[in-house]
Amino acid sequence: MIYAYENDSKKMLQSYLNPLMKGAVYSSNGGWFNTAKVHKKFGFDLSLKLNLSFVPKSDQFFSINNLDYVTSSAENLPTIIGESREEKIIITIPTDGIIPELTTTVSAPKGIKNKFPLGGVPAPILQLGVGLPFNTEAVIRYSPEYHKQGIDMTLKGIGFKHDLMQYFNPFTRFPLKISAFSSFSKMDIDYDIQSFSSIDGSDQFSEFSLNNYNVLLVYSIDLPIISFYGSLGYSGGSSSFKMLGEYNLNYVSENNIPFQRNLVDPIDMRFEVNDFQTSFGIKYKFTVFSASLDYTFQNYNTISIGIAANIR
Repeated sequence: MIYAYENDSKKMLQSYLNPLMKGAVYSSNGGWFNTAKVHKKFGFDLSLKLNLSFVPKSDQFFSINNLDYVTSSAENLPTIIGESREEKIIITIPTDGIIPELTTTVSAPKGIKNKFPLGGVPAPILQLGVGLPFNTEAVIRYSPEYHKQGIDMTLKGIGFKHDLMQYFNPFTRFPLKISAFSSFSKMDIDYDIQSFSSIDGSDQFSEFSLNNYNVLLVYSIDLPIISFYGSLGYSGGSSSFKMLGEYNLNYVSENNIPFQRNLVDPIDMRFEVNDFQTSFGIKYKFTVFSASLDYTFQNYNTISIGIAANIR
């Protein structure tokens, strides 16, 4: 898509990557809790979560009708979380008085939905919950650093849960718990494009950065073996994508003469997500271990499955 005229290239890449960028915000922002109850002071639990955000059908393809110098016989093109179908697009680079008008025909990127579990955007997460004074709990989130096949990835975050029922003494004996919860997390991914690129150039790599947050009211009914929990509130975040390095692109001029166009750091995009959300879940307890499952209703609905070891 970087072959296209600058404005067209940005629009196409933004549309193509949009569901992955948004899905990453939603999936990495879920699964923070499995109860509103906070740990006793210095009590803790260690949990492993797998979150999966589902991309709506409307975000699995995009139209090119708003592009100025790109045409295709296809009605639409797949996004990255779309169908694995190949479509040809004709790209024109208009003359600017220095270079001639250039054209080339390329294959638009295919969707790779079939490579994602259940067609959703996943986020595996390891986290630790620790009881603090004043009926407060800190939740530390971490995804093991990944360095493989040209990809470097890290995920870190922290959240705080504060018991609100302590201020209503007559109700403290009831199994209903209500807490306030807030969190912030950050993910960074670097990808070495140069190792796999078919485009001539140098220092080709991409940077993906994600920041997200939650401000929620969490509730749960905690029984001896089973707990029912959920949340209501506001969540969101932002993600950015940069394509850096030098890219040498080959075209054919209107006189059928080969022509090369050079681009440096061609892409710098930002995506925003802000959404009200509500979630419902269930936790089953086995002595010190527990298993949980919850579902969050938002723009990209998200499921979270987890196992945890609980101490105090």
